[in-house]
Amino acid sequence: MPCGSCLPGREDSDMEEKQRHTILVVDDEEPIRNMVHQMLEIFGYKCLCAADASEARLFLQNDTIHLVLCDINMPGESGLELIKYVIEQYPDIATVMVTGVDDPGVAEDAIRIGAYDYIIKPFDHREMLIGITNALRRRQLEQDNRIYRVGLESLVKERTAALQQSEARLRAIFDAAEHVAFILAGGTGPEGPVIEFSPGAERLLGYRAEEVLGKPMALLKLPSIEGVCQNNYTGHGRPDAKSSEATFIRKNGEQVSVLSTIYPLFSPARTLTAVLYVAIDISERKRAERDLEASMGRLREALGGTIEAIARIMETRDPYTAGHEQRVAKLAVAIATEMGLASDRIEGLKMASMIHDLGKVSIPVAILSKPGRISPIEFELIKTHAAAGYEILKDIKFPWPIATMVLQHHERLDGSGYPHGIRGDCILLEARILGVADVVEAMSSHRPYRPALGTEAALSEVESKKGTIYDKEVVEACLRLFRKRGFKFTHAS
Repeated sequence: MPCGSCLPGREDSDMEEKQRHTILVVDDEEPIRNMVHQMLEIFGYKCLCAADASEARLFLQNDTIHLVLCDINMPGESGLELIKYVIEQYPDIATVMVTGVDDPGVAEDAIRIGAYDYIIKPFDHREMLIGITNALRRRQLEQDNRIYRVGLESLVKERTAALQQSEARLRAIFDAAEHVAFILAGGTGPEGPVIEFSPGAERLLGYRAEEVLGKPMALLKLPSIEGVCQNNYTGHGRPDAKSSEATFIRKNGEQVSVLSTIYPLFSPARTLTAVLYVAIDISERKRAERDLEASMGRLREALGGTIEAIARIMETRDPYTAGHEQRVAKLAVAIATEMGLASDRIEGLKMASMIHDLGKVSIPVAILSKPGRISPIEFELIKTHAAAGYEILKDIKFPWPIATMVLQHHERLDGSGYPHGIRGDCILLEARILGVADVVEAMSSHRPYRPALGTEAALSEVESKKGTIYDKEVVEACLRLFRKRGFKFTHAS
């Protein structure tokens, strides 16, 4: 993995900014903590790690923390409880939840209590880095917004005698926040006049304040606010604001990407009187995201090429199963796609499938190529290949649990598999898919000890044991592929 300074778009000033940010990682799994710590430091962040909520609280008390990245499920105090505590006691700290379950309810709970984002295990490194960047940007924007709104609410509530003093404070805020654009418009329609236009807005849009003040908002060609705010406010709670990424158009016609928040402002009579636009330029962030995505794509291509090379080396030891791992990978990917798995999980499954028999390097070639039936002792030796493959792969920091998929691909729902005899949902879904694909391909192909049994015999085998030995949904997806989608293996002639 390249160091942070080698990544495209990584400038010294950006690195210095990240070094000022301290991220607290809270996870009871030490391998996860170590992986996240290593990755964040590579990308220039300072990282602290805590194994539980109690240790995290000590860091919060004694260190300056900018963002908390917290697992939901931990022994003792849960991640949700810890995040709720952080939000209440440290409102300037951004919070991002981590969960191992793609559960909308869990996500909704996390967002409802105030978490900025949530990330699902296994990690997509690109998604996590972008999520952290967005959370820190949002934290900075909210702090600026909080300062500004305090000044603005004072402006609305102050009587005429204090108007000049309030305006001076507001002007100081506008001038200080040079990287944030504040645009205040009277009313909600395009003909509403521009009331305030901060230095940050001048910098963002290229207009001078005197060019736009008092002019219709239509001049600025800002995104429509239709549906954002109502003309009448019920008075319960705070008026709704809308935050979104948008495209503003500068005076010279150039487009600029921004993170924009629109705040409706109501009079004491609960009538909408003005709209406040708050925007920050995110063009550099967008460019960095594109550069990071391209870099991650190149890294994944290199990883895929390495995996394929390993698979080809394996085939040279066992020529009778040449192409087996590629065919298993093809079927496993097709099953996962048929089941609707996310593309990132499918990519990890493909990698694991390409090297699922890597552990056979520890098996003598004479046994792998032996014609006729193998002895019980020889079969017991062959059964060690799953655990041997796991031992080879376990310390490699893949973005997916590839070592575990390889370890479990011969486990079965009823516990009759090997090497550990685990059952049901204790087996990774990817390993259950890989297991079915492995059996179907193996039965369909020639082996030294028997001729090919044929695809239909293989399908009948997994069909007769679905729900007991093999995962029911996996088997049904496999059957659909062959019997309705026209899936076929391609064997070398």
